[in-house]
Amino acid sequence: MGKVRPLIIKRLALQIFQQYYDRVSLDYAQNKKLVLEVSTIRAKHLLNRVSGYLTRLARRFKAIEQPQQPQA
Repeated sequence: MGKVRPLIIKRLALQIFQQYYDRVSLDYAQNKKLVLEVSTIRAKHLLNRVSGYLTRLARRFKAIEQPQQPQA
């Protein structure tokens, strides 16, 4: 079983993802800088968790946009 994320983390990450879709990256460190720029979050633990979930969202949406090709 995976870790359960509080709803506040999911909401913040989803809001950032929707507003700054073009700037969200698959890289955690770049997403952390983005969250610092666009939000007022200064608590280190919350910042890291939102950045991590944002990265996870980006990977999930990229997988939906580009389905994998079957290998022959």
